[in-house]
Amino acid sequence: MSGPDPLLTTFEILLIIVTPLLVLYLRGRWPLRTITACLCGIPVVWYLTYAPIHELSHALGTILVGGKVLDVKLIPSFWEGQFAGAWVTYEGLGRSWPVMTGAPYVIDVAFVVASLVVLRRRLSRNALVVGLLFMLLCLRPTFDLVCETVGFVGGFHGDLWHMELVVGSAALWSFLLASLALCLLSVVVILRRYGGFPEPLPANPT
Repeated sequence: MSGPDPLLTTFEILLIIVTPLLVLYLRGRWPLRTITACLCGIPVVWYLTYAPIHELSHALGTILVGGKVLDVKLIPSFWEGQFAGAWVTYEGLGRSWPVMTGAPYVIDVAFVVASLVVLRRRLSRNALVVGLLFMLLCLRPTFDLVCETVGFVGGFHGDLWHMELVVGSAALWSFLLASLALCLLSVVVILRRYGGFPEPLPANPT
C-alpha cells in the first residue's frame, strides 16, 4: 500500500494540532503577540518531536524484549521534500516483535493520562510552557493514534495492521476506541480547565 496522503495528513495536523492550540489560546487571557508566537512555534516543535518519539518508542520496545536496534531514522528528510518517513530496523526479536510494534501506542496512552494529571494542576502561567505541555503530552499522542487509525482503516499495512494479525480485530479495535475516547476527553477537559486563564494577579495593597 502507498504511504499517507499529504492532503489528508495536512488536514489531520490542522484539526488535531493547530485547532486545539488555537482554542486554548483564544480562550485564555494571554497577549495577542504571545499567542501569535506560540501558534507559529509550537507546530514546528511538534514536527521535530513527533516522529522521534514514535520511533524511539519502537526502539525502547525492542530493547525491553532483548532485541538489538540496528538503525534509526528519527526525522523525515524535509530538506529533500520528504514530510513522512522515519523508521527503526532491528534484529533478535523472535516472537516478541509485538512488544516493539505496539510500544508507541501504549506510550501514547500513558502520555495522555499524564496530560490530564499535569495540565489540570495549571502549574505555569507561561503561554509557551502551557502550549508545549498540551502539545507534547496530549495533542502529539492524539495525532499519532488518530493518524495511525485512519491509515489502518484506509488499508495501510503499518503497525496496527501487524498488531491485528496477533491480537485480533476485536481486541485491537477495543484498544483503539478506548484510546481515542480518552484522547477526546483529555482535550475537552484541558481546554475547559484553561478557559479564562491566567487569571489576573491580585493588586498589591497600597
